Amino acid sequence: MRVNDEFDAGLGLTPTEAARRAQIIDATVDVIAELGFAKASFARIIERAGLSSTRMISYHFADKKELMTATLMALIDHHDRYVEERTPADADRATLLRSFLEVEITYLAAHPRQVLALSEIAANARDSDGSPLFDIVVHDLRVGRLARQLTQGQREGQFTDFDPEIMARTIRHALEGLAQQLVADPGLDVEHYSAELTALFTRATAKP
Repeated sequence: MRVNDEFDAGLGLTPTEAARRAQIIDATVDVIAELGFAKASFARIIERAGLSSTRMISYHFADKKELMTATLMALIDHHDRYVEERTPADADRATLLRSFLEVEITYLAAHPRQVLALSEIAANARDSDGSPLFDIVVHDLRVGRLARQLTQGQREGQFTDFDPEIMARTIRHALEGLAQQLVADPGLDVEHYSAELTALFTRATAKP
């Protein structure tokens, strides 16, 4: 996974600094995906990155909160670029929903460590007062964007009557269930699973 070059440029980093920052973020993703958020210490991340000292992290990130923020943003950027490249530019809402499901499922299958790391950060990162650190951002990624698309499809008369927020949550829970199933069964027939979920939610949202 490569941190977006435009994001690096916005930070005013030299090529060397950008490469080192990306190296640390990649190692953070690996450690979280394998060991979980709680065990993602600077020492383990440095070991995974092949660097000599935790000071290498401190040079780029003030603390774990800043590192996790940068890692989450890189994961979201990685996901969004993957989806954008595979989503039709001009399509009706029903086609876009089918495309969303198919692309999300292929992303889950192709990038399991990124999916696991994002889920771990979203579930466990806490602010100083104990509140979820990325609640708003992750909710928009998981549910908000899709709920807005479903709402617009209803306004355009392409979807039947349902609660867009509940439908979006239901779709997301189904996708997250698939992610868990892929961990337990890497040999799962993803194409069949994708076809079944796509058909299910196409029927659930279609106008009678």
